Amino acid sequence: MIYDADTWAGQWPFRSLPRTTVAELLSLMDRLGIEKALVANLHGLLYTDVHEANHELHAWTRKHRDRLSPAATINPTYDGWRRDLRQCREEFSATILKMYPDYHGYSLRDHAARELVQAAGELGMIVALTGRVVDPRGRHRLDPGREVDSADAQDLIGRFPDLRFLMLNFSSRVDKDESPRCLYSITRFMGENGLRLGKQIREHGAARFCVGTTMLLRCGTPALLGLEKCGLGRRENDAVSGGNLNKLLAVR
Repeated sequence: MIYDADTWAGQWPFRSLPRTTVAELLSLMDRLGIEKALVANLHGLLYTDVHEANHELHAWTRKHRDRLSPAATINPTYDGWRRDLRQCREEFSATILKMYPDYHGYSLRDHAARELVQAAGELGMIVALTGRVVDPRGRHRLDPGREVDSADAQDLIGRFPDLRFLMLNFSSRVDKDESPRCLYSITRFMGENGLRLGKQIREHGAARFCVGTTMLLRCGTPALLGLEKCGLGRRENDAVSGGNLNKLLAVR
């Protein structure tokens, strides 16, 4: 079973996307053989009131919870964010909290970031950090998103040794833990015709990785092709394809 850790729905203001709806996401998942996915709402990166995007996502996915799990997006600098986070967890059944400091005007080293992670942990949610949303080579000049500073991410993770994190669209490990409490999507561990991903899995262990395609913002095939080219054994392939993410979401 393939469980995709990183998908999107919604419009993106900086370029036209060929697919934007949950129905189109599900259709593409069917075509690529992806059974389940975590999905976030692109609108949540740029809405003034981010929680409006969570309401939209709940409405879009409520009839598809057998396949789509909504990921909450919260801005800890916005009034009422604790109430919004609790609603995402208790009413919308969100198990993942996604943080986007560049889009929401704070740093991962800020007190606001630590408060948000703490609150999410108390609600039994997994915190997802994103290395970058858009490749800088194609970023619009008005897009505020930037590459997350690895030292900032490492600092935040280190402050919460009892929590586990989902690390999306990073190109290398930023944690120093011996135990695999940070699960990395494979999207940017590609290269060398798939050989780099295989090397990373052999070096760090299959338990640290999961599939994350980033569709509908991008095409979903490269991550799946990269995993196929690794030539992993069945147990390791099953773990990366969906087992590791299932295990992460089960331990809350």
